[in-house]
Amino acid sequence: MSIKKISFSGLALMALFLAVFAGTPAQAADKALLQEKAKEAAQPVTQAQVEQIVHDYILKHPKLIMDSVNKYRFDLASQQAEQNAQDAAQNVKKNVKSLTGNVSPVVGNPKGDVTVVEFFDFNCHYCKGAFPTVEALLQDDKNVRLVLKDFPILGPSSIEASKWALAAQKQGKYYPFFKALMLNREPITDDVLRSIAKQVGLDVAQAEKDAQDPSITKQIEQNEQLAEELGIHGTPSFVIGNKIAPGVMPEDQLEEAVQDVRAQKDGK
Repeated sequence: MSIKKISFSGLALMALFLAVFAGTPAQAADKALLQEKAKEAAQPVTQAQVEQIVHDYILKHPKLIMDSVNKYRFDLASQQAEQNAQDAAQNVKKNVKSLTGNVSPVVGNPKGDVTVVEFFDFNCHYCKGAFPTVEALLQDDKNVRLVLKDFPILGPSSIEASKWALAAQKQGKYYPFFKALMLNREPITDDVLRSIAKQVGLDVAQAEKDAQDPSITKQIEQNEQLAEELGIHGTPSFVIGNKIAPGVMPEDQLEEAVQDVRAQKDGK
């Protein structure tokens, strides 16, 4: 921009002088000199001259450069976020049956028009923090179907807790067991698991036996594989519609996400 302005100014100045001298009895040598200067002004600048101009401009306007760098970073991050969202949508679409099927525990309205999938760990502090919000959603919106994916990534006690929870599913008491563990603030031990099992009315001996069933281990492994395919590496993580939302979602955002999916369905 500045380079063009400089060149144009030089040409305009030479043209002005030529126009003035054209109307006067100027000597031929004077006219030739002016014409030569005009030719010099019209010549393209060299790379070295351009680099010097840019260098000087940068020194005089350092904030402009930082603004440009920041804008580039923002645009790059926006493009990456958009690409990530598109990739996530494709992954969700490809795995929709595994995500929304009835193999994993289902809470809320089994025939709800919007399915929310949560990947969680019983030792996850943030999952426990998200629990009241998720439960409030189920209370306030009777048309939501919640699929719970045990994703025990925080150590052996997380795995054992998930095994007991899925054993509770065999006795039709998954959610009471799930809720009790989410409200539990003690370190998860075998004694704590037995105590909660008794508290929610399980046949404790049967639950302890079922927890070792290879099919439950396989179910947890399938959840881990599904999470890997979706690019989910932390808990809690929610899948709502074709979007993946990692981390705790405020109640209003969770409700809005559900309403967005519902609106898309109604618009079809």
